[in-house]
Amino acid sequence: MLHTRVRTQSQIVRDVPPEQLHALAEDKANLLWIDLEAPNADEVGLIAGIFGWSPLTVEDLIKQGQRAKLEDFGGYTYLVMHDLVYGAEAKRVETPEVDFVIGDNYVASVHYHQLPHVNESREVAQHLAALLANGPDYLLYVLIDRLVDGYFPALDDMHEAVEDLEQSIISDPGPHLLPRIFEMKRDAVTLRRVISPQMEVFSRLTSPGFGVVTEPHVVYFRDVHDHLIRCMEGLDTYRDLMSGALDAYLSNVSNRMNEVMKRLTVLAALFLPITFFTGLLGMNLRVVPLWQDNLFWVLLVIMATVSAMQLLYFRKKGWT
Repeated sequence: MLHTRVRTQSQIVRDVPPEQLHALAEDKANLLWIDLEAPNADEVGLIAGIFGWSPLTVEDLIKQGQRAKLEDFGGYTYLVMHDLVYGAEAKRVETPEVDFVIGDNYVASVHYHQLPHVNESREVAQHLAALLANGPDYLLYVLIDRLVDGYFPALDDMHEAVEDLEQSIISDPGPHLLPRIFEMKRDAVTLRRVISPQMEVFSRLTSPGFGVVTEPHVVYFRDVHDHLIRCMEGLDTYRDLMSGALDAYLSNVSNRMNEVMKRLTVLAALFLPITFFTGLLGMNLRVVPLWQDNLFWVLLVIMATVSAMQLLYFRKKGWT
């Protein structure tokens, strides 16, 4: 779906027909924001034809699956970022791609999933006026800043999931937890693979020679870079917590196994003297039935006394 917002010298125009975009873009006093929400190939090709995008850019916009990157194509700059979505039910991390194409007087945002902050900025008049008031680099900053700010609630939810996992490990460290632990560790690897290149991108984006960000707005992009650093720190904490959770799980399982083996060992030790006495004296009972022989009852008392003394000794040592 194609959404367009254009700031002219006198007003803000919404949802301009595509055939008028080229004429509006030729006037450098205008600022255009083209938001492509879940577009099809024809919509991407239409906008690409209007603004003269490279076939490589069109291919990347359609196929998705790119890592974070920043490419200069002469007449425009292509930026790849990623959103961070943490599913409440599945509790898995998703990192859908969000693309930006920045020209002299336009910014195109391309995303194939819902971005609530983009919808809000696009529809609320006050937000829209502030977005389009200070040039394409400021518009880019606001969109990226709100995208990165959305990382923090997802990271908080992930940390809460780790705490819940730790409680489960303590209370019931069953084998059903192990796949969950490895899934969450894979999420940490995925996040690092997504966030780390974005930090490199912002280092290039804010460099004076790149030409996308004007001097008055560099400080805003550095603020976004600081937010990414905080995200990396939160991610490192998450990875440490997951490593600790795995160690706690393995330790708890090992302790429970040791408890089981200890009880089995105590049980075997209790039966060891009984087996000895029955093997040694059992053949010496000559009266049938056995309970009519006094030696049989003496043997039972001896075995019961030895087992009781063993059990008392084991409990005194704390083995049972």
